[in-house]
Amino acid sequence: MTGLLLGEVFRSAARAVPHRTAAVLGERALTFAGLDAAADRAAWFLAAHGVRRGDRVVCLAGASLGAAALFAGAARAGAVFVPVDAGAGRARVAEVVRAAGAGLLLTDAARAEAGARLARSSAVRHVVLPDVDDAPDGRTAEQPEQPLDQTAEADPCVIVFTGSGRPRGVVLSHRVCVLRTHPGCRPERNDVLVCGFAPGQWSAWAALLRQWQARGTAVLLERPDPVAICAAVRGHGAERLVCAPGTWRGVLDTAPHHLASLRCADVEATGPPAAAPGLLEDIRTATPHARVRAFLTSPETGDVAVLDHADARRRPDSCGLPAPGTEVRVAGGELYVRGPLLCDGYADGKEAAARDGWFRTGWPAAAEADGHLCLQTDSAAYEAAERAVAPSP
Repeated sequence: MTGLLLGEVFRSAARAVPHRTAAVLGERALTFAGLDAAADRAAWFLAAHGVRRGDRVVCLAGASLGAAALFAGAARAGAVFVPVDAGAGRARVAEVVRAAGAGLLLTDAARAEAGARLARSSAVRHVVLPDVDDAPDGRTAEQPEQPLDQTAEADPCVIVFTGSGRPRGVVLSHRVCVLRTHPGCRPERNDVLVCGFAPGQWSAWAALLRQWQARGTAVLLERPDPVAICAAVRGHGAERLVCAPGTWRGVLDTAPHHLASLRCADVEATGPPAAAPGLLEDIRTATPHARVRAFLTSPETGDVAVLDHADARRRPDSCGLPAPGTEVRVAGGELYVRGPLLCDGYADGKEAAARDGWFRTGWPAAAEADGHLCLQTDSAAYEAAERAVAPSP
């Protein structure tokens, strides 16, 4: 790689393992060489529609190979990719699109009519995502690839909206995205991953990028509910599965016998409460050959803490040890985070961290003498989190 650039992740993988499968969706599959070529076509597609360096493009689409190509192509073109969860509800989606300050809205064909209406009401242009095999505006394979020299590591490449109230747009640079998903932060195997997050969530794109940096295969799901997840793990013989705590509970209640192939079972909680103390034990029972881990993370901070199943047995009150690359402290009963994985601010221009580099999470916590972090969360909060099992249709 020539730098910490998102587009270079795909270029590097295509050079190293061109014929290895990068993504699978239903009966279709895309190799790393194919994904890299599709990213080039997506970059030219955006350029043909007037997108320039720093422009924000909103993607309102389900899981698709075209969306994966757009994710890589937007980075390669110097644009800022803004994923939107289509299951969040019409009013919420419209609010996010307006807050993004984007000039272009891209949808898949299934959402073309809704996208056109939303574009008119939000005063943005609307375009339907092309198929990954389509060349935009007559460009042929003989034309030169989209140049990368217009993009810098500090440039924003993703804005992820979060929060239950007013949408909060978290800005992530190329450097932060690549560092957060580097195999050194979460040691990964280059085998088959099933992603249990909806495509509009940053956790989904982080999981995919993490898998592609490890040069492994990712299985995409149009609607990652427990039934579809169990079927995908069994059908592909997947060795890895990552889900939110509530989704994991639904998977265990649906078909735990389909999880026999797993060698790595990750629980990812985006903010408190962390994984319930008994959940890791239940996952371990269903996947006796897997390494079971729980991650506490957020769009602003990246991974904050990681808890292995063995530690969970010994320390059921803990959410884990500080994650690699992250510095933490507890002051006044609140958890502070600092390090190179912090976001680059917010979409409205506000800074996220204080002048000394510390970000206030707002999470009540305690730090133990052995380094473990403990969130001050009662059992009712754990139960409420686990009731949110599947994404909205």
